[in-house]
Amino acid sequence: MQLRHLAVRLVLAAAVLAPAATARDVYVSVSTGANDAPGTKEAPKKLLWRVIGEIQAGDRIHVAAGVYDGQGKSGVMPQITVGDIVIEGGWNTAFTERNPFTNLTIISPPPDGQGAGVKVFHVESPDNKIDKVTIDGFCIDRGPHNYYFSDGPSGANQRIEGHQDNTAFGYQALNVKKSGSDPTVVCIGNGSFTVKNMILVNSPWWGIYVKCGGAGETIIENNLVLIAGSRGIEAIGGGGWGTPTIRVRNNTIAFVHTFGSDGRGLSLDPKGGCKAIVEKNVIAFCDEGGITVKFAPEADALQLTDNTFFFCMKGDFNVGGSPLANAGDFDDELVLKVCKGNTHALPAFQAKLDHGWVDRYTAREQDYLRTGKITAAEIMAVRQSIGLTEFHLQGYEKAYPDYASLPQKRPNYSHGRYPHPMKVGEVMDYVTAVVPALGQDGDRGVQNATR
Repeated sequence: MQLRHLAVRLVLAAAVLAPAATARDVYVSVSTGANDAPGTKEAPKKLLWRVIGEIQAGDRIHVAAGVYDGQGKSGVMPQITVGDIVIEGGWNTAFTERNPFTNLTIISPPPDGQGAGVKVFHVESPDNKIDKVTIDGFCIDRGPHNYYFSDGPSGANQRIEGHQDNTAFGYQALNVKKSGSDPTVVCIGNGSFTVKNMILVNSPWWGIYVKCGGAGETIIENNLVLIAGSRGIEAIGGGGWGTPTIRVRNNTIAFVHTFGSDGRGLSLDPKGGCKAIVEKNVIAFCDEGGITVKFAPEADALQLTDNTFFFCMKGDFNVGGSPLANAGDFDDELVLKVCKGNTHALPAFQAKLDHGWVDRYTAREQDYLRTGKITAAEIMAVRQSIGLTEFHLQGYEKAYPDYASLPQKRPNYSHGRYPHPMKVGEVMDYVTAVVPALGQDGDRGVQNATR
């Protein structure tokens, strides 16, 4: 009898220690895979959207370099409703080496396959209890499926042959109704999430949105967000979902445009036991603020350490959208227990990008000078640092010496495809237009190695 009881206990113990039966390692390669393959290293699956549509709790999805255009060539993936998963890009085709910044794993619709405006990665379950989800190592370009007014570079009512024409109404802005208002990466649930090693460009609305809970740590780390139509990154705790710690570190966020009164680099709302630790980020070129919080944080709910800020129209830090302070005045203006090493300085990454990013952003019809946080001299210093000494607007014969002298009511190409409006069939050269910005600001901002 004792032996029988011992055997039962051993069986139960083995069942507890054994991994979940559904846990799988699945390998995906658009270039070497096949739909009917088993999904091993030697015989990977081909279509990422199919694998994500069948994902199970415990799965680890490993994705090789290549361009994945999503279900129906939409550039989006099926919604994820299970937790305890990892989806990671950046593998070479042999699955022997991983580096998301050399083995670019790109999610994008085909060139000018326009019309999709939903979330690319959407993690959310009906009961909001999803937990332990990691999205790691993808390059997502939403430019080809955004709808834009006009068919060419900004100019004096010029039409440029070869550009897509979507409307008869001119050259002003992004058609939001067609392009959608969903963030590129969304994680919502009463648990912890990790979003890291991502390159996100041309997001029509937010880049990364995370709403988390529990008592664990959510990490948003080592991401490069270039162009977001409202907020580069937003990270908040769900009301009544616990007391999470949100760590935002080593991200580079730039060229965050405004829809109405928005344009936030990093949006936070630390309250109710939620804590935000913000460290070693570079946040620059944002139409509203570098870091914006809804209400002034109390006690140690917000910590700011070793961040670099630059060219944020309403200040490097603001509360509720109201102008507040640049980093040099943080000690005088902010009541934070941990606030050290933050600087207001021209970041180095911008000199390594395709110069079209800075050229177009600083030429837009936006009242940078109104709040006094950005000066005309600062605008020209940015441009001159990459050899742009004058403004040459497409369609205008005259050259303009500074921002203040630019013509009013000029075409505002704030949400055209960057680094320049692209012709039908044209794709971005990420290796020359984006990747050189990685790791340019020392230990601050996005690094050129995974973390």
